[in-house]
Amino acid sequence: MKHTGEALTQNRLGFEKLNIALGILYQEWYELISNQLSESVGMNIELGCGASFIQKTIKNIIKSDVFLNSNTDLKIDAMELGLKFENKISNLILVNVFHHINNPELFLRSAEKSLLSGGRIIMIEPSNNIWSRFVYKLVGHEKFDTEQINWEFESNDPLLDSNQALSWIIFKRDYKKFKKLFPKFSLYKKKSIMPLSYLLSGGHSYNTKVGKIFIKIIRKLERIFFDNQFGIFDLICIEKI
Repeated sequence: MKHTGEALTQNRLGFEKLNIALGILYQEWYELISNQLSESVGMNIELGCGASFIQKTIKNIIKSDVFLNSNTDLKIDAMELGLKFENKISNLILVNVFHHINNPELFLRSAEKSLLSGGRIIMIEPSNNIWSRFVYKLVGHEKFDTEQINWEFESNDPLLDSNQALSWIIFKRDYKKFKKLFPKFSLYKKKSIMPLSYLLSGGHSYNTKVGKIFIKIIRKLERIFFDNQFGIFDLICIEKI
């Protein structure tokens, strides 16, 4: 019998062909990530790849998850990176994965150990602003708790349990604590994106069948007028000095 999260991933494989608009938005994420890649010579690993098709944009990438399926190259727990790949990784890529990691300090320790000098953690994560808070609390599929005191949270399922405000907590609210704990890490880039387009696509929950041209026009307008202040996602890049 398949684990719930594993079955969910299997059902999403090929989503970009069924939900064209969502596929275009993911493609933009992959291109943004590609533009932030470290030039250090080492491995590129995507953590929690799920139904990812990032290999079409970043060719030399190993796709990993906590479960093996037809879309993964490697089964690994994020906490084991430092043990298995010490000083071997150039880029760790997480697309809507970081907020599912219930012990982020332990993960960051492991990631720090695994990265080469100049290596990067590149993430797409939920943003925290007046619009995104409204959206995430309205949709309510996952918790969005900006009041969480500690970084850790209870988790019975790494694919379903989360706090969508986690990246904001660590890299904004508690940034001084982050820098104290991880002096070798620096916040290289943080940029908000996609206030409306992801919602219009229906995400993974509902295929609105929005067309390619329409979603591209919306993205063009978002980039000019709304991304920076009202994006519901952040592109975050952390570099190891």
